[in-house]
Amino acid sequence: MIDGQTRIIGIFGDPIAHTRSPAMHNAAFRACNLPYAYVPFLVLPKELARAVRSIRSLNLVGVNVTVPHKERVVRHLDALSTEAELCGAVNTIVNRNGELFGDNTDGRGFLASLQERGFSPRRREVILIGAGGSARAVLVSLTRAGCKQVTIVNRTWANAQALVRTYRSVGKTRLEALSLEALREPELLGSAALVINSTSVGLHGESFFPLAYEATSRTCVFYDLLYRPDLTSFLKPAKKTRRPVYDGRGMLLHQGALAFTLWTNTPAPLAAMARALAQALRRSA
Repeated sequence: MIDGQTRIIGIFGDPIAHTRSPAMHNAAFRACNLPYAYVPFLVLPKELARAVRSIRSLNLVGVNVTVPHKERVVRHLDALSTEAELCGAVNTIVNRNGELFGDNTDGRGFLASLQERGFSPRRREVILIGAGGSARAVLVSLTRAGCKQVTIVNRTWANAQALVRTYRSVGKTRLEALSLEALREPELLGSAALVINSTSVGLHGESFFPLAYEATSRTCVFYDLLYRPDLTSFLKPAKKTRRPVYDGRGMLLHQGALAFTLWTNTPAPLAAMARALAQALRRSA
């Protein structure tokens, strides 16, 4: 019920109509009997600074931030978590009595989704495809989790190399940058325990880059940060060769659960959030 005690949490993005976060978070608020409501806000890039200021003026509890604002919002905040500073991006803002604190729960949500499946990246070799904002969040979490090596593969090699330069000192993880052609090479894939797609390729059904799937070990996990009603073009060949496949639903769930706790100081009701997310995805299929 919306009444005079209701507090508002939202999500800033452009576009925003596709977001599944309201279903997930409002189910969590109901499950915990909390007087919050979660709503989407279409925020154009030119209005971002004004929208951030409105968090204070409207006394919002906080907001999620999605594309294209995750990097641009940083300069408008009062304080950042260590993870947000390392990523150079924010996906969660908390209003702390007028001070706007920015965090990034994407990478921790990614790790939590792996842990849920019984997979640890510690001392493992990983191939990370892409060099954008999502790749940075995942890379920071992998290095902080003690990953042995991350090979960043990207269409523009210079962008992958920029990530290597930026993050080589974050932990003891070895970092290497390669171009997309390397995905054809069996020797690159042979020692990988985890292959991650952080690009948008496959979101609309387009073909993925050529990749030597059969060169991987039988236990190599293929993880697409994207999610669709069916398997993406990155995951389909992996499934066909009987490799474990995960899509981005687990990351979405767990990053949302972390944000929920930041806003409410309450443990997230994961089961309720997972059910609501699954229902929202089925309705949009």
